[in-house]
This record gives sequence, structure tokens and C-alpha cells, in this order.
Amino acid sequence: MEPQTYMQEKWPKCKVVDHDWTMERYDYPQNVRDWIKENWIKVNDDNGGTWNEPEYYKKRMQDQQPTNPQDNGQSFAKKYKETPFYNEMDDANKKGLDVMATEGMDAAIKHMFTEQETGRQLSYGEMRSRYG
Repeated sequence: MEPQTYMQEKWPKCKVVDHDWTMERYDYPQNVRDWIKENWIKVNDDNGGTWNEPEYYKKRMQDQQPTNPQDNGQSFAKKYKETPFYNEMDDANKKGLDVMATEGMDAAIKHMFTEQETGRQLSYGEMRSRYG
């Protein structure tokens, strides 16, 4: 069966595929695996490689781009604050997102790499342990 036909008939809504979980678990034929690897966009190496259907990838990337290049992440942060996920964040992550919403990504990064009590610069590991 042609790869496009296989995907349309078996997985008509599929937009993201990884090798180890999806292709292996659902026994995708080799020609379909090869077609995906050649025609879809590889987005990472997780789980043996993860690919996005090209139109889905394009839309996803457009949705992630700020409408104003000078925005510096502020519109994303403001929108995120309106989701239920914001209320579930711990105080440190909320503060980092608040800084991003008001001052932009550069200020948020500076904030997250600074120990708030002393002003000491944090290592990458220390920052990650506080902000996940």
C-alpha cells in the first residue's frame, strides 16, 4: 500500500509520529516509515525520532511566532497567564512568567538566573531545579 494511502486510511488525523512508540507499537510498514522520514519534518530525536506532518508543523510554528518581532515573548506569557495551567504553577514559576509578560524573555531569563534573596547568579543546574 502507498504510504499516503496507508496514513489516510489507518491514521487520518495523525500529525505527529515517533519511531519507538508509534511506528513500532502500531507496526507501521517499512515503506511508510521511510516515507514519513523523507517527507515529514523531524522535530527531535526523542523516542527514536519524532516527525510532524509538514502542514501541521508549519501551522504550529506560525502559532508560536509573536505577531510583533519586538514582542520578545510577552504575548505568549500574557496568553499563558489566562490558562488554567498558570494557577497550578508554583510561586517561583509564576513570578518568572509575570516578568516575561511585562518585561520580555531577556528579563525573564535574567530573573530566573538570579537568586532573588542575594542577587547571586545561579548555575544552569540551580536554575533548572527552581524553574523546571
